[in-house]
Amino acid sequence: MTSYFIGDLRSGPIAVRNLAPTSGPWSDRLGAPQSVDVTLNMNSPEIRTLDLRNVATEAKAYLGVEEGGVIMACDPIWTRNYDRDAGTLKLGALGWGSYYNHRLILPLLAKVIGLNQWTVPDPENPAKTIPNPLLATVINGVSLGTRAKRLLQQAHLWTGGALPMVFQADEADDRTKTYDGTDFKSVGEAIKQISEMENGPEMRFESRFTADRRGVEVLFRTGTVAQPLLTSQSVPMWDVTAPQSAVSNFKTDSDASDMGSLAWQTGGRQADTVLVARAYDPALVDAGYPLMERFDSSHSSVEIQGTLDSYAADNMASGRYPTEEWSFIAQARPVDADGFPAGPFVGQYSTGDYADLKFAKFDPETNAGDPYLQAGGTSRHRIVGLSGDEKGASINVQLAPKVGI
Repeated sequence: MTSYFIGDLRSGPIAVRNLAPTSGPWSDRLGAPQSVDVTLNMNSPEIRTLDLRNVATEAKAYLGVEEGGVIMACDPIWTRNYDRDAGTLKLGALGWGSYYNHRLILPLLAKVIGLNQWTVPDPENPAKTIPNPLLATVINGVSLGTRAKRLLQQAHLWTGGALPMVFQADEADDRTKTYDGTDFKSVGEAIKQISEMENGPEMRFESRFTADRRGVEVLFRTGTVAQPLLTSQSVPMWDVTAPQSAVSNFKTDSDASDMGSLAWQTGGRQADTVLVARAYDPALVDAGYPLMERFDSSHSSVEIQGTLDSYAADNMASGRYPTEEWSFIAQARPVDADGFPAGPFVGQYSTGDYADLKFAKFDPETNAGDPYLQAGGTSRHRIVGLSGDEKGASINVQLAPKVGI
């Protein structure tokens, strides 16, 4: 059963349950903020009694959707659109992380220190000034994921700045980072940059009901040094070609625009030199493909030839195959003729998990199997996106691009 709810952003209690929208799409995609959007019929007596102007307040309330007791998406409300003539109210909610785009990396001292004390004389050159170290946020001895956690925790120290959040334990690592107060960098920008670093951890704000189910709390999950990806041990399996399959609208989209046999890299420009690296794999040409080249100048700061060579080798390797994205629609609660489960139920898999898709070998006489993926077999992909709506009958599943044949 699909159900929508509204609650208090800062403290977490649910104020409205079983909200019945006329439209309610939601989305949860890896590396992007969740979203929930509902359209409500303001001519409905039940809706009118909710006093939504004061209950569903922008930047003060959250909007969530659950499927069978599992929260699929739940986020701060940022937009409201009321149309009296149409009799509709639209609410738009966007990921918990969006709140931290409105928070800066500043210690509590920033609230009271004199405005003329944000810079101090440079000890090495008194004629110049430097950012006041007292306003710097220094994080050392912890992993990238814990660094992001510390930034959130510092933001929560400010009056009114805490959300109902639960954190993982600290993870040690030999790293140091300083954020100067005079940079006025947002917490949201900083944690995004941490995740985008080489081997940076994935991060997710996972909403869940409190133990008494009267409110919502958010678990801030991050990948670790050993495993930067966020995934679970369970691997759901969908049999795409089975009779009465729980899968429909299966699609593949291939793109060969990034293929190439010869990869070029340039670097060293920041040191007023020019480094060039190349890597070649004859496999595509030998297989009958025309020669295709790839060029990347994004590593301009590299000054070591061996490092640039490794980038060229990686670029060449990733160009051997087209990318192929798979997607399908899964029944939310598939059962067979006897009422037994006939596939994964909604809530048993999440964005970031791996999933197996099974195909029977194609038989041209019976048309069993798939005429495009004729070899059949089982293919494992990572789920990068889930989405649904107020009907709750099906879930749209997007899989990570498959590279290779």
